Amino acid sequence: MDPGPRRASCVRRPMLCALALMVAAGGRVASAFNLDTRFLVVKEAKNPGSLFGYSVALHRQTERQQRYLLLAGAPRDLAMPDGYTNRTGAVYLCPLTAHKDDCMRMDISEKSDPNHHIIEDMWLGVTVASQGPAGRVLVCAHRYTQVLWSGSEDQRRMVGKCYVRGNDLQLDHTDDWQTYHNEMCNSNTDYLETGMCQLGTSGGFTQNTVYFGAPGAYNWKGNSYMIQRKDWDLSEYSYKTQEDQGNLYIGYTVQVGSAVLHPKDITIVTGAPRHRHMGAVFLLSQEAGGDLRRRQVLEGTQVGAYFGSAIALADLNNDGWQDLLVGAPYYFERKEEVGGAVYVFMNQAGTSFPAHPSLLLHGPSRSAFGFSVASIGDINQDGFQDVAVGAPFEGLGKVYIYHSSSSGLLRRPQQVIDGEELGLPGLATFGYSLSGRMDVDENFYPDLLVGSLSDRIVLLRARPVINILHKTLVARPSVLDPAFCTATSCMQVELCFAYNQSAGNPNYRRNITLAYTLEADRDRRPPRLRFARSQSAVFHGFFSMPDTHCQKLELLLMDNVRDKLRPIIISMNYSLPLRMPERPRLGLRSLDAYPVLNQAQTLENHTEVQFQKECGQDNKCDSNLDMKAAFVSELGQPLSRLHYSKDVRKLHLSINVTNIRSRERTGEDAHEALLTLAVPPALLLSSVRPAGTCQANETIICELGNPFKRNQRMELLITFEVIGVTLHTRELQTQLQLSTSSHQDNLQPMTLTLLVDYTLQASLSMVSHRLQSFFGGTVMGESGMKTVEDVGSPLKYEFQVGPVGEGLAALGTLVLGLEWPYEVINGKWLLYPTEITIHGNGSWPCQPPGGLVNPLNLTLSGPGDRPPSPQRRRRQLDPGGGQGPPPVTLAAAKKAKSEAQLTCDSDRTRCVWLECPIPDSPVITNVTVRARVWNSTFIEHLAQDLIQKRMGEGRLGGSVS
Repeated sequence: MDPGPRRASCVRRPMLCALALMVAAGGRVASAFNLDTRFLVVKEAKNPGSLFGYSVALHRQTERQQRYLLLAGAPRDLAMPDGYTNRTGAVYLCPLTAHKDDCMRMDISEKSDPNHHIIEDMWLGVTVASQGPAGRVLVCAHRYTQVLWSGSEDQRRMVGKCYVRGNDLQLDHTDDWQTYHNEMCNSNTDYLETGMCQLGTSGGFTQNTVYFGAPGAYNWKGNSYMIQRKDWDLSEYSYKTQEDQGNLYIGYTVQVGSAVLHPKDITIVTGAPRHRHMGAVFLLSQEAGGDLRRRQVLEGTQVGAYFGSAIALADLNNDGWQDLLVGAPYYFERKEEVGGAVYVFMNQAGTSFPAHPSLLLHGPSRSAFGFSVASIGDINQDGFQDVAVGAPFEGLGKVYIYHSSSSGLLRRPQQVIDGEELGLPGLATFGYSLSGRMDVDENFYPDLLVGSLSDRIVLLRARPVINILHKTLVARPSVLDPAFCTATSCMQVELCFAYNQSAGNPNYRRNITLAYTLEADRDRRPPRLRFARSQSAVFHGFFSMPDTHCQKLELLLMDNVRDKLRPIIISMNYSLPLRMPERPRLGLRSLDAYPVLNQAQTLENHTEVQFQKECGQDNKCDSNLDMKAAFVSELGQPLSRLHYSKDVRKLHLSINVTNIRSRERTGEDAHEALLTLAVPPALLLSSVRPAGTCQANETIICELGNPFKRNQRMELLITFEVIGVTLHTRELQTQLQLSTSSHQDNLQPMTLTLLVDYTLQASLSMVSHRLQSFFGGTVMGESGMKTVEDVGSPLKYEFQVGPVGEGLAALGTLVLGLEWPYEVINGKWLLYPTEITIHGNGSWPCQPPGGLVNPLNLTLSGPGDRPPSPQRRRRQLDPGGGQGPPPVTLAAAKKAKSEAQLTCDSDRTRCVWLECPIPDSPVITNVTVRARVWNSTFIEHLAQDLIQKRMGEGRLGGSVS
């Protein structure tokens, strides 16, 4: 079983082949920082399909010549022509030039000998590593195969092989590092031992060690090997795990470093991405006798995530201990659209790493985020190490750049380099391999080399980072008194800048021009200041460093400034405008002319200017506004109720405002003191004393003073026109609110409620009738009466009710009430009501409650029960043809010589209350009451009295519910 190299082709790794066909489902946005994407160094393979860029390394050559090289493995490259082999793989060294096709093939000098070893398809270049400045180069071919013979039968052992070459990439036979065989696996054993170890799947250098990963050893359980040199001594180390199961892939990745679990001793960190199907990272230390002892195992959390397939060591928080980053490119969360992860484990001061990550970074779905992870040095020179993470299957591939701080790695990437935006035809899987930590253009900033599976490598160089120093913004005077302003200046601002390069390069003396924007009162409209040069509150300018040290600008005060309490804030922001090419270009143009501002610094500044005011030493005004208010009469007396009628035209509101010191509050000036009134629509502002204090729109706003000074008092008398009070109006509610821009947190709205009593403007009159009524003749008992004519002489009263002026609707009913003399004290009938009729918009009878009208149900004499003529009436009352005593005449408008007065207030009469509802009507309503004089009562009991004057009383009232 062949685990394949750490990064294998689609032919060897079906899983990766499927991933290569996936479409990226999302992306992240990060502002560009200092890795340049406009002036690129790009190198391309000579032979397409060679997987040029499968592995990459930055190298500095110091022997024979001084130069920087870009190393790229091409494990599927064609073999050097020898007549025996077709494809072996290769490693290319590329100079730092603008040319894309000037890479040279590295000479390994491995000859084909099919009887002893097979180099066909050995994947030379699967691993490429540099030992650092003036150091050596390591190149591995993990599919290098030894041939064993048993008689005429051959057996093949894919043990792998690594080659060490000198600083100049040539073989130096005098260097033990290069001549040592580095054969850590025994080809005489089978796959259950180390016969299929695939040494070189991963590997690297330190100053005195070279190390290798061999994931195929022990039935693909895997192993890690290390050769340590000290002077002339050489020691070999390997990890003999106690694990029984195979297919763990220990050694799939390997990193070696000190300050991991010991301040000085080295620790071997190796990934096993198939450990218990979830992956693991083993931390190993040296033991006597050449063994590597397991110190800690960090396990993955998801099956198939390939946790441990990429690892990196970096001191992220500058505590002197190296922290660990572990890639899990196939990690996923379906609901969250996550594809790939990087686990960040912070070192616990050399004792161990926590079992759970301190930080978990995620990539977008199907991106293979974390496929490659590299410590790239301090690319922005802020004193903290930075990290690059590859997501080769996100679109055309992306590389995420993360910065760190004293708290560790920052969660959000500071820059995302998108392969699609580089404008390179044919580029794909950008970010498949990464190499950093070396400044190849000698501008004091480490650069980053990025590989791919598309036969291209890209060098991203770091631009200088500019720190802005002494970015001062000073306003003079700091306390503004408008009385001292002139037509040309009211105040002055001075801005000063200086800069340095974050890397501290003393030779960096570039002319830096900042573009800045000054804005006065940015958060207020309208602003209170304007710049004299721009005649607006905004000024745009340029500042050239180091030639210019400071600039001064004059400002003017706007007219009619009201707010003199809050300070004027003058803000400044700045940027570094550069003319960058719109599209990426190939070349080695110096990046010194294209610096970037330090994004960790705030790119703005501000200063405050206070107005001159009497608010104590802290310049903070603590006011104590207070208010008393009431509706009052013309004489100034408080009103609790409004007795409203059509004659009521005015309503007065008295308000007293003070700003006097109390125990709790100092009572300093109240700036922009306002009184706001919300009044009902029924009230219309008529006048205010003092005049000009208040303005009415949707609400009434009264300006009390700016400022309303300490110990000041003010009385307002506001007069309203009452225009909309109706029967529906039960109350008038007004809300008053004091406000000030000074500090006072106890200002609460006051609500005044005035109850309304509505007086109807209806009229009641009695139509004048000259009415005579007679009684006389014989006495007839009640039981003998059949018609109203049997009762006695008729009476008629007619009342007129004037219109109310507005409908009562559902609020109630207008009622005409009559106090009617019904009986004498002994129970005999007096005036017998026969009919009540109402005439308005129509005609209808009125039936008061209690059956008081025609209670005997006597037959009416005819329409209207009209009285006959006096002659006819006398004949009806005198059935004897005039042979009895003469009738008595009741004169309605003429006094008799002798009179008796029967009223409802006398003790001789009992009265009843007759009520008739009067409908809503815009016209006069007539109410006609018809009755009969009870003839028998007058004959028997009142014959000697003349009855006149008021015998009853009528009243008009309203019943409102």
